[in-house]
Amino acid sequence: MSAVVVYESTRGRTKAMAEAICEGIRNAGVECSLVSASDFTDIGDACALAIGSSTRMKRTLPRTRQILDELKGVENMPAAGFGSYGWSGEAPDFISQQLEKKGAKMVRDQPLRVKDFPREDDLEKCRTLGRTLAEECKQL
Repeated sequence: MSAVVVYESTRGRTKAMAEAICEGIRNAGVECSLVSASDFTDIGDACALAIGSSTRMKRTLPRTRQILDELKGVENMPAAGFGSYGWSGEAPDFISQQLEKKGAKMVRDQPLRVKDFPREDDLEKCRTLGRTLAEECKQL
């Protein structure tokens, strides 16, 4: 049983969120693969998926958009979108919408968005999201 957390980060903020989500998944007893969008190839046999991107100029970053376009095999898979932003924060909503269109089962408390660098309370929300994804994995 393993979850996958994919992130694309421009300033390290979305990466910090991804690390906290993975920490929550692991703390709940499920393995987690943390993958930079530039290194992503496929979800393999993942039991859950979280995808995150920074928002730049009101858009999801390019590699994340490409991943979402090409993504297969997420039907009924527990999933979540997340990301950081400086001004507008559209990326997490876009990610969630695309995952839902592909048939993923969107978990509660998502999409998760954080303005600027995540504070400790933001990181705790990320860990909670990770635990939620892990619990969904265990029910499969």
